[in-house]
Amino acid sequence: MRDEDELPRDDTCCGGLCQKRCCLDYGKKRFPAVTWAPHYTLEKGNADLIAGTTVGLMVVPQSLAYAITADLPAVYGLYSAYIGAWIYVLFGTSKDVTVGPTSIMSSLVASTANGDIAYAICLSLVAGIYMLIMGLLEFGWVMWLISYPTLAGFTSAAAIKIAAGEIGDLVGIKDWDSDFVDVCEDIVTKYDQIRWTDALLGFACLAILFLLWLLQKISAIRYGMELVEKGKTPLFYFWRSLWYVGLMRNIIVVLGAALLDYCLYVDDDTPFIVIGYIEPGLQSLDISVFQKFHDQWTSLLIDGLVIALIGLLEGLAVAKSFSKKNRYEINNSQEMVALGLCNIAGSFFQCYPVTGSFSRSSVNSESGVRTQFGGFWTGLLVMLCLLFLTVFFSYIPMAALAAVIIFAVVFMVNFCIPVEMWKVRKLGTVSWVITFWSVLLLGIEYGIIVGVVFDLIIVIAKNLRPDTHTHDMGSGVILVDVDSGWNYLSVNYVKERVEEALFWERKNFLFSQSVTVNAIILDMSKFSELDYTAMESLKGIQEDCRSEKILLFSVGLSAELCEDAQNFGVVIPNFDATEDAVRAAKREIGLAIAIRDHLQQHEARTEDNKRYGTFRGEQPNSTQPVIRTAEEEEEEEGGEERQVTPDHSADEK
Repeated sequence: MRDEDELPRDDTCCGGLCQKRCCLDYGKKRFPAVTWAPHYTLEKGNADLIAGTTVGLMVVPQSLAYAITADLPAVYGLYSAYIGAWIYVLFGTSKDVTVGPTSIMSSLVASTANGDIAYAICLSLVAGIYMLIMGLLEFGWVMWLISYPTLAGFTSAAAIKIAAGEIGDLVGIKDWDSDFVDVCEDIVTKYDQIRWTDALLGFACLAILFLLWLLQKISAIRYGMELVEKGKTPLFYFWRSLWYVGLMRNIIVVLGAALLDYCLYVDDDTPFIVIGYIEPGLQSLDISVFQKFHDQWTSLLIDGLVIALIGLLEGLAVAKSFSKKNRYEINNSQEMVALGLCNIAGSFFQCYPVTGSFSRSSVNSESGVRTQFGGFWTGLLVMLCLLFLTVFFSYIPMAALAAVIIFAVVFMVNFCIPVEMWKVRKLGTVSWVITFWSVLLLGIEYGIIVGVVFDLIIVIAKNLRPDTHTHDMGSGVILVDVDSGWNYLSVNYVKERVEEALFWERKNFLFSQSVTVNAIILDMSKFSELDYTAMESLKGIQEDCRSEKILLFSVGLSAELCEDAQNFGVVIPNFDATEDAVRAAKREIGLAIAIRDHLQQHEARTEDNKRYGTFRGEQPNSTQPVIRTAEEEEEEEGGEERQVTPDHSADEK
């Protein structure tokens, strides 16, 4: 009979392969908006409106600046800022993440597309497809290939490289290279091309950005203290307002610089280098750019994979950070799907690759966003700017945008991380240094590949030569402890260490008293698997111990692996604890030594008897037990009884 709680199968649902509940759960997983939309309230709507508008005012100048970092016209930054934000509202699982252009993604596009707009848009499609496939196939483990030292070195080097590439716009030099090595050369050779008006404006913008950032930090502390001590008093709202002023530092600096340029604009002459004319209106659906696949599909597949991995890494790091901070759950695979759909949809509307932005997501969280719908208001504000404010954008000086970029990335540089890693794990510092200089000297896309390859080499080297410790447990018992698993990579090295333990007395003869090895104990508690090569090696060790007359024990081997070893023909006594194995080994050694001594004594007496003979009346081998049958013992007992009992029959006669 069928259980009453079991749902009936529906052959129209997934071809009859699953139940309706399974399909419903999968639909909620892939379309998270259905979980929060039914519970949406006016209070949440007001909070999302405030947070989304705040982020929108921040994303407009950043998008213009990041598009220039990507060597693309500034308007493409605005195109990429709202399509991804709207798609993420429907498919994202984090309420705090805002999707759009970022400094690292823009720098990757600049190094791969080289100013080719069509190629950059095709990269968005290819990277989005990679992200979508990895999300649907639950390939989140791919992100584990990049270690934290590698990521930290990559981030710091990328920030320095981005900032160095913006120095030219900051001081008004037009022919400025973005490559770090060339930048170092340009600093020496092109200082005479500095436009002092742009340089003065650029450094003034940096100073104002720093002061507004400092105002934001101080205001956050003060209004937080005021809220805890006295509640929402007028002083609380005063500091809260100043916090918003500091938060809007990017838009304040950009609008102020544009207004200054507008006021100084006389007779088609401006004292600053500006963005120039931006065509108003929204972008249209365009698939003609995908013709790039005919000629450059190989490079697109390779560059798209690198951008997809970096984009996923950056986006998932942002989502995980804020989910832990605000205590809610996210779905990593669905985040990958959401980012993939953002890039795929954006590629049809002239967008270059995007991902989650840490700085804007931080502002979104601090502004009190309640749901993913805050991204809708962010995208709407960007769209309104495209429709009505592009004429004003043409007055924005490049020095102001360069200052915004430099100030945004300067906080990504952290030289304290390698110092801390050196105290804990020096190899992590080596990984950081290699990745850092590879990014600066070879480029962002090649630098991260070098870092990942170095991490893989370290992992393989650890598997090839795992840490193996040999301990003398006394009485000729040697414990061999392997810190990691035993597979085809490490099998030869571990076998060499065990063979060294077999001849322990030879190794220690010059340093201490010679110890005869009587038993070997293999600590296999850290072994999760034993492949065929490891089984063959273990069988060889068993045969070597048998030929050397040495006992072999194991510790901590799981029941499943014990069964596999027995099926392979390897039978080794296994114990749960090392103390039990040592105790059993010493007991077996004691018995073996006693038997050996007894046999040696018996052989010695036998040899003496053969050489010197026995004395008269002396029973040979009197000390040795004589084995008799039951009949012989009865006959012997009867004879003794007849001999001891007197015979009275003769007296009677």
